[in-house]
Amino acid sequence: MIDYHIHLERGPYTLEWVRRFWEQAESRGLTEIGITEHAHRFKEFRPVYEHLLEGVGHYPYVRSWLGGEFQYSIEEYFDLLEKARDDGMPIKVGIEADFFPSKMVLIRDILDEYSFDYILGSVHFLDKWSFDYDPKYGWAERDIDLVYLQYIAALKEAVASGMFDIMSHLDVIKVFGNRPSKDLEAEWDSLLEAIAASGLCIEISTAGLRKPVQEIYPEENLIRKAAQLHIPITIASDAHIPDDVGDQWETAVRTARQAGYTEYQIFTDRRAQSKPLPLI
Repeated sequence: MIDYHIHLERGPYTLEWVRRFWEQAESRGLTEIGITEHAHRFKEFRPVYEHLLEGVGHYPYVRSWLGGEFQYSIEEYFDLLEKARDDGMPIKVGIEADFFPSKMVLIRDILDEYSFDYILGSVHFLDKWSFDYDPKYGWAERDIDLVYLQYIAALKEAVASGMFDIMSHLDVIKVFGNRPSKDLEAEWDSLLEAIAASGLCIEISTAGLRKPVQEIYPEENLIRKAAQLHIPITIASDAHIPDDVGDQWETAVRTARQAGYTEYQIFTDRRAQSKPLPLI
């Protein structure tokens, strides 16, 4: 079993810190992990995010948080994970890249310079609003139905961009428990059909079980529909600390099997390979 969504960002870029993540993975019976730092950790991506830090409509909390990022180079990241591999840790090198329609060419150019094993695609911002940062920022004054529609539309653009291998935490927009009043089944169905047509994976992520919504990403109905469309899956925790690596992976596997899945995907050099889901 794998965990293909892990962040090192709350600790130093050292072999000892990486080893703590692998030791936790090994203790939970995992056989491979993927490190997927957020793109905003890297200096190369600062031009992608600069529009969030200034100008009309920027949020001070985003500027305060994001302005302190961009601390490392991608080369440093690769060097660290190569050392971890040389030390015997079965690690894949990934990245979680935010999608911004206006920055599509720049994002693609940066990603194409490096030999990632896989690239996670995510939407965390609607215009300049970081909707999953803190529930006290932005939600109270917004039409939740419109937020959901904007989010799904942004995901469809991300899928159509062709930049990604796996779409992360597909319905993370629900993170704080805000739900639309309208039935958006047709919009979600259209998104899943676009993902299927593009040949992308989605991840089944246990991160939502640790969030206020206390629900797996994506919700079980979406997982069932994804299975019917033969959309392949990976398994993820979205761990930001070693203790969360592999968190509740058995729940993710059981949910996948109940939806009709029998396989998951691993990646090397952006090429997918199927593996049988374990029996739980």
